[in-house]
Amino acid sequence: MLNALRKKIGTGMRRDIVWTFSIQILIMLCSFAINKLLANRMSIDDFGQYNVIKRSVQVLSFVMLAGVGIAIPRYIPLYKNGTPPKRILPLLCASIIYIIGVSLIVFLVCMLFSSQMQDIIIGQHDNMNLLLIALAYAFVLAMAQYAFAYYRGIGNFKWYNSTQLAMQLSIIVPLILLPIITVRYVFASWLIITLLLVTYLLGRELWLFIRKNGSFRLDSPLKTHLTTIIKYSSGRLIADFFQFSLSAFPLIYISNHLDLQTTAYFSVGLFFVTMVTPIFSFMGIILLPYISQSIARHEMATANRLVNRLALIYVGTSLLITGFIYIFTRFLTTLLFTSDYTVTTDLTHIIILSILPQALYMLYRNTIDAVSVIPYNAILLGFSFVAMVVSFMFSTTLTQFAWAYFGVSVIQGILSWITWKLVKKG
Repeated sequence: MLNALRKKIGTGMRRDIVWTFSIQILIMLCSFAINKLLANRMSIDDFGQYNVIKRSVQVLSFVMLAGVGIAIPRYIPLYKNGTPPKRILPLLCASIIYIIGVSLIVFLVCMLFSSQMQDIIIGQHDNMNLLLIALAYAFVLAMAQYAFAYYRGIGNFKWYNSTQLAMQLSIIVPLILLPIITVRYVFASWLIITLLLVTYLLGRELWLFIRKNGSFRLDSPLKTHLTTIIKYSSGRLIADFFQFSLSAFPLIYISNHLDLQTTAYFSVGLFFVTMVTPIFSFMGIILLPYISQSIARHEMATANRLVNRLALIYVGTSLLITGFIYIFTRFLTTLLFTSDYTVTTDLTHIIILSILPQALYMLYRNTIDAVSVIPYNAILLGFSFVAMVVSFMFSTTLTQFAWAYFGVSVIQGILSWITWKLVKKG
């Protein structure tokens, strides 16, 4: 019976891997298209500011998400496979309450320190409207991630991937139709489109639930589930903040200490890294609910063997991708940006070395969260973030910034591997 169960899980995982990998490739192609359209229709300074805001919004959205994006895929399988099984509705309601509460705190902090936040988030003084658009867009993205996390938790990877692809395809439309492309128009149009999609997704799931159950009724107090979410997610909230700060900090720091043109040049190398890492993160996305299910069924040894095999595949694949980008950097830069950005070739050669260590981190981060309630990722990411801040403070040229970024990525990858080796024995 156990062998039959493992075979069934393996077959389901293979199907989810193929589906997720295929859609993530399409999402990556959408990212190419978005980047190309913006690079061609914006000035270098505007493109630099766009990248600053995009990174800042990513940080804000995952702070507003408050770690729920990891908690839901972990606890839904635990609730369903526990003894006795639990209903997941109270868990989902408690998660929304937690997200709204954290988002309100973030908004109030940004309003109280609006002058400083404008410099950090949008890289510009006296532009309150753009700051508000960025904050609203961050919240809507957090709710989108909440919906995606729900689909992960219930194992519906077709909807998980399809809804992300639909969102990427839809935000390309205004970049084609708008007669004038400005930073404000881009984020305002994305805010409206994403809000409509999120409203549809949440409304659809609520309608399906009421249709199936007849009413929207909780059978247990929210306090217990809210405590569960807060206990697990609070550490992940810190981890999410550090994780996306590692991505956003370089551009924010460079834009404040140098200029937007230099920021745009550095963003080229970062783009090549961030366009590749989703390919590696998809396995971690699938592993979290599967490993949580393995824990509930006491099958940790099987999950561990899978992770070890995937690590070898990740190393080989990341080396091949890095080599390809290294050889064809000038061609890819011209293809995905414009020929004006080919001056960044040497800089990009350094930054793309970060692909290997970041790929390993993408593999181990979800497996660590599945095994342990203790937020080990927050600790290792916090250490990595401090290392980045210190190394950037002692850097003065773009080349030094690039080597600092690579060094921090190596620290991040090694620490995640060591952490996984420790927690799997616990």
